[in-house]
Amino acid sequence: MANQEIRDTAIAAPYLPFKTFLGSLDPFSQGIPPKIDRTLWNQSGFVQGLIMNAYRYFHLVDANDKPTPQFQQLVKSKNESRKAEVKKLIEIGYPEIVAMHDLATMTPKMLDELIEKYKVTGETKKKAVTFFLQAAKFAEMPLSNFLSERIRSTSGTRRRPATVSTASNRVTTSTASGVANTNTKRLYLASNGIVEMTISYDPFAISKDDRDFVFELIDKLQKYDEAHPSEEDQ
Repeated sequence: MANQEIRDTAIAAPYLPFKTFLGSLDPFSQGIPPKIDRTLWNQSGFVQGLIMNAYRYFHLVDANDKPTPQFQQLVKSKNESRKAEVKKLIEIGYPEIVAMHDLATMTPKMLDELIEKYKVTGETKKKAVTFFLQAAKFAEMPLSNFLSERIRSTSGTRRRPATVSTASNRVTTSTASGVANTNTKRLYLASNGIVEMTISYDPFAISKDDRDFVFELIDKLQKYDEAHPSEEDQ
């Protein structure tokens, strides 16, 4: 099948938020560079890697990460033509699902089983299914009531509250050497768990090693939050 020849079968199906995938095209509206690399986006390195994975999977870049004609068409497209281009990507990327099965009668269980052909498992598979369904919905492809309900159920999940410190969780106290600030950061995990970190230190008294350690923890929390947006964002 021609579509299967185009798709790189060694690469896992995209499992980033579909909204992030579409947003990654914005920097190219004023021009497309001769080679695409992850430094073109402001997201974390992890998210940048997910974007590049999607580009390679859909053959939007070649083996040397140079943009293909398909990529140029996708970037130039708008409104209805953008939907048509996304539909082409779905047909190229998921031939065993689209060409061999009827999405209008498919059940979620069938889709879960079929998506495993694209090198995704566990939590990654769930995200890959969400990407596929959101892309198909965007392209206005006919979906069964079962799959449409699946989209509504994931979109209806609560949005994780912002994890940025606010006045309500910031406390300032005096110390012998200066002022100590206490901040609490709450992170909502993708599996519905919660991680909460409270930091209290005097910036004038803390050692460089401790300061580096604290900011490393903060960076990890922020990267996780970026890499696991809420289902509503997807």
